[in-house]
Amino acid sequence: MIPYVYFIALVFGIHIVVVNLGIALSTIIPLLKRKADLSGNKELDEIARGIFRIYAATYAIAGVMGTAFTVFLLSFYPEFIGVAGNITLLPFGIAIVSILVHFLAIVLYYYGWDSFPRWAHFSSGILLALTAYTIPLGFRLVFAFLNTPSGLKIDDKPYIDAFGALANPTFMPLYLKSIFGAVTFGSLFISSLLAYQITRRKSEKGLQIYSTFLRIAIIGIFIMLILGPWYSMSLISTPVKFNNIFRSFGWGLSGIETINMGWLFVIKIILIAIQIYAILKLTVFGNGVNFRLSAIATTSAALTVLTGEYLNMFSQYPYFLANLPIVAESIPEPWRTILGRSLSLENVSPLAKDPTMLLVSAIGIAILLAAIGYFIYETLYKGD
Repeated sequence: MIPYVYFIALVFGIHIVVVNLGIALSTIIPLLKRKADLSGNKELDEIARGIFRIYAATYAIAGVMGTAFTVFLLSFYPEFIGVAGNITLLPFGIAIVSILVHFLAIVLYYYGWDSFPRWAHFSSGILLALTAYTIPLGFRLVFAFLNTPSGLKIDDKPYIDAFGALANPTFMPLYLKSIFGAVTFGSLFISSLLAYQITRRKSEKGLQIYSTFLRIAIIGIFIMLILGPWYSMSLISTPVKFNNIFRSFGWGLSGIETINMGWLFVIKIILIAIQIYAILKLTVFGNGVNFRLSAIATTSAALTVLTGEYLNMFSQYPYFLANLPIVAESIPEPWRTILGRSLSLENVSPLAKDPTMLLVSAIGIAILLAAIGYFIYETLYKGD
């Protein structure tokens, strides 16, 4: 693979892991806060407030890495952005509007914590949670389109038909897998934080929440074991990607194979197995609080999210649109040539090919990662 892909993959991988965590936290926080308000439990209120501070930090990191991802795409693949941005304007629009409303909800929820009436604060929490689900809805519509272009229409210029995009066979399993994966990861993350806290000072309420989120993680991982195979089977509609992942195991479709990503699929399965083992040890076969196992479960969940995204991304190389070799013949000229050129991952901007550009990009990423590492340290450890 060309080096530009790795730059994009690095910032996108960090972005998507933090976004997944944010989806879970923005759902969990309003529920914990509501329960604290109804029960009058001050300890639970403080736990919810502490988790919200962490969520605000994750949102900041997601925003920074999302911006870096966008900058790299614009720098390396301006033609792709120009063409794909116009075609997928509707799903991108859903995501962008949701991001703006979500940011507003964060501000309202933060400043209204002790000042809004309870019903108003809870309403802003509902808005916080709902927009956390509509943001990935828009982006997963785009990702499903990049699997196979369901709903693609060409009347003078190409665009997406909304109902056709929703009918994409890869969209629903991809979206649901993202949501339940996020909830599972987020539940394990909170259980790890509480396990660390409980080992330092005993907390009955913290112990109850710790146990609750481990149970949620069990349910989440069980659902993921169903959604994962569903998404894999949906990739039959995308032979290039299916072959790149599964042909090395003897499961192939008629069509081309461009790159062998079976090894990354194996790594993902191993991470899932570690996750299941740790969760079962903590719940079914465990006794008491175990921070080490909680941390292992959380780390394996984060890496599962990361490898899943990389597998989905790399398995369509060298195409932005995985099914491009199959659907190209059905696209009229001049759009066949335009899309064939702009949807190639190897069609990099001539300016980006300057070695200086790669060096500057590498230095920029190093500084960014160092800043994020320090930010996480300040938030999770010194801010304890």
